[in-house]
Amino acid sequence: MNILIFGDSITWGAYDPEQGGWATRLRNYFEEKDHDVDVYNLGISDDITSGLLNRVEAEVKSRRSNKSNVIIFSIGINDAQFIHSLNSLRVSLDQFQQNLEKLLTIARKFMDKIIFVGLTKVDDFKTTPIPWNTDIFFINKNIS
Repeated sequence: MNILIFGDSITWGAYDPEQGGWATRLRNYFEEKDHDVDVYNLGISDDITSGLLNRVEAEVKSRRSNKSNVIIFSIGINDAQFIHSLNSLRVSLDQFQQNLEKLLTIARKFMDKIIFVGLTKVDDFKTTPIPWNTDIFFINKNIS
């Protein structure tokens, strides 16, 4: 089986130097159990749905095989960023929905199974604003 995991820094493994994030932990699990599963961590820090749309088809084509193929999308938290100086979301809700539909259409051309992982809730107190950029807010209302 091939599992292709697309996402942002949460997928990529930011702030998990010991085990490399959830996608790497999944790969390690299958390796420890000696299962014939290839897990590809295709997360990119700060990625948004439009950025993923630019690369998803090429990434999938280069990694799919004759095995069962699964794609996992864990993307969208950065789309929900509220940019204080613009007084708006980074990606509008309408555009976000359109981007997800396009991702699903592309994935259906190549994959047996498609999974969308929900967005991670945050601690609003710690993310309004985020410490490293006081112009960006992550707010659970927007994430929902």
